[in-house]
Formats: sequence, structure tokens, C-alpha cells
Amino acid sequence: MTALTIRSISIRALDAPMDPPLRNSLNVIPRAPLVIAEVQTEQGPRGTAYAFAYAPAALGPLAALTRNLGAGLVGREVAPQKIWDEMLNANRLLGAEGLVMMAISVLDMALWDALGQSVGLPLARLWGGDLSPIPAYGSLRGWGPAMLAEEGGRAVAQHGFRAVKCKLGAPSIAGDLETVRALRDAVGPEVEILIDYNQGLDRPEALKRGLALQAEGVRWMEEPLHVTDDEGLAWLADQLEMPVQGGENWWGVTGMARSLAARATDLCMPDVMKMGGATGFLRGMPLAAAHRVPLSSHIFIEASAHLLSVCPLRHYLEHLDIAGALLREPLRIEAGCALPPDRPGLGLEWDEAALARHAADA
Repeated sequence: MTALTIRSISIRALDAPMDPPLRNSLNVIPRAPLVIAEVQTEQGPRGTAYAFAYAPAALGPLAALTRNLGAGLVGREVAPQKIWDEMLNANRLLGAEGLVMMAISVLDMALWDALGQSVGLPLARLWGGDLSPIPAYGSLRGWGPAMLAEEGGRAVAQHGFRAVKCKLGAPSIAGDLETVRALRDAVGPEVEILIDYNQGLDRPEALKRGLALQAEGVRWMEEPLHVTDDEGLAWLADQLEMPVQGGENWWGVTGMARSLAARATDLCMPDVMKMGGATGFLRGMPLAAAHRVPLSSHIFIEASAHLLSVCPLRHYLEHLDIAGALLREPLRIEAGCALPPDRPGLGLEWDEAALARHAADA
């Protein structure tokens, strides 16, 4: 492999459509504020990736921080793992979480994409995997029985999903049960139903609702308690037959190791952006394997498809597409599985006209 040298790194901010908006018990996310990093090498290959800022107020700061970190990489050899270690160590006093980790992650993924482009290999193959279909579930965006039943039924009919996930957190258990039963009627008896509380419950309420929901055949209960309440999550997991799922809000390998050591989750679903990009995610996978905890992904479907191809205890890819409206060809889903594209690197091909329409100042 010929060594690559970074000529330049450019950063773009986007205000992408989120159709339909993403709703949960805490808020509504009507748009997707995205930061795109593009690495141009002296030898020609380019790499690109994106980060999700979640809130419009964070878009400008994330873009600026990523731009500043990227400027310090110009002239360096494209060596993602070495650069990852150096960026993390250089920012420890600032704090290697939040926007810092998000900026490191998008740069890391763009560097890996450039490597894949340079050798003409999809990252799944570069990492020693293949392009086999990845089991996926439909991550629903709606709220309430009627909206989720319609969305869930459509997702199963269109994509063949064998599992769907909905957000819960009604004022009473009765409201959550009504939602799950409506969704069950819409998707049929063979489709798994997964539920997500987005850290919205206290311990007594989590146990009460967990017992009621497992009686309905729900297959996992995601983030019922605050992500840092390892003791409470471990206690809850011991009380329920239904698995407790978590991990999307772990910051890096350190957060993942702490939670797994505490037995705070039966299943895990790290987020490639919060884990530290592809490098952080790849370093976290052996931890899940060592604890015998099945691993799913959280959003970032394009990178996740490649990463899960080399995951020892692969479970599900969460299909929640936040960048598809900006791509020439979104990730394909067939028969309930994600199909990693047979294109070099991550396989991202931006629609320049869409990028221009949704450009944001940052």
C-alpha cells in the first residue's frame, strides 16, 4: 500500500431534512445538523465522513472544532490509528468526550475512507470482513399508537424488517402498553418489537414498566435509566427476563469498559461517532466479545454496516437514516438486511446539488 499524505481537510456544515422528524418522550428533532469532513491526499484519493451534531446550537462549534483539529493534520501520513491516539492524548485536558470526541470521530472515519479509496476496497474488506447482508431493524421516528402503527407497518412491508423499535415514555404504563399493542397489530406476530426510553425513567418506574412490557413479548428495553447509573442498570437487568440494551451514549472505549465491567447491560449498541470513529469502535468490539455481550450499532448506518461485518458477536444494525437525503445512493435494505456497498471506503457518494441546497453557515 502506497503511503498517503494529507494535502488538505475541508469541513462543511449541513442542515439536512429529517423526514419524518425524530420524536421521543423528551424532545423532537426536526432537522439533522451534520458536519461533513473531506480529506484530500497528495496522491489523489479523497476520504469523507459525517458527524451528527444533534442540536442546531452545536453545529457551528462542532464544525469549527473539527476544522481546527483537521488543520493540524495537514502534511501527515494517513495513519488513522496513530493519528487517533495523538488527537485523543492532545485533548485530554480539554476532555475527550462531547464535541472533542465527535470531531475526532469524523476525522478518523474520513481518514479510513481515504485508505479504502486508495486500495479500491470497501472498508469491510480492508478490515478482513466481507459484504454479507447485515440483519437490521427499523428504528421508528414517530410517537404514540397511531403514528407508530402506521410507520411500523409500512417499514415491515417496504423493507422486510424482522424487528422494529419505538420510543416509549408516556405519562403512564397504560399509554406505553397501548403503543406496543398497536404496533404489534400493525407488524404481526413474527416481528420483534424493541423499545427505547432514552434514559427517561427512575429505578422503580423502570422495573414496573419493564415487567409489564416483557409480558407483552418486547425483546429489549433500551436505556431505561441514565447512562451513568451502572448500579441501577445492573440491578434492573437482574430483575427482568427481557434484556436491557444500552451503549449509544458511551464516550469511547473507557465508557464502554466501565459499563460492561459493571454488567450494566445485557446487550450493547455503541455509536461510532461517540466511540471515537471507526478506530474507537474497532477497539471496543473485543470488549463486547470478551464479556459475551451481543453488539448492535447506533445510527451512522453507512459506517456501521462495514464495522458490523467484522464484529464477533454481531446482532443488529439500527436502520435510522439521517444522511440519505444528501447521498446519491443511500444504504440499501433488502429482506430486512443492510447491504454494505461494493464501493471503496465507506461507499459515501454525496449529491452535490443536495449539499448546496442544505448548506448551513458554520
